[in-house]
Amino acid sequence: MPRGRKPANGKSIDTQISDIDAEIEEYKQKIALAKEKRKELKNRREKQEMEVLYKAVRASGKSPREFLDTLKEHADRL
Repeated sequence: MPRGRKPANGKSIDTQISDIDAEIEEYKQKIALAKEKRKELKNRREKQEMEVLYKAVRASGKSPREFLDTLKEHADRL
């Protein structure tokens, strides 16, 4: 007497759904870690840019306000 078809890969549909759910959770964790790493890298880049800007202000011999005023004057000329 036939007992129905066996699943193609030997797993029930419920098991396959559970496997997929577990896979989705794994990818969610990987995405969260990647986003955190991206955030850290952006922060490092911003810090480096701020250091370059600070060095430029210091090298100019001007106060930060004077430096900004000079930049604004140059921008207004363009």
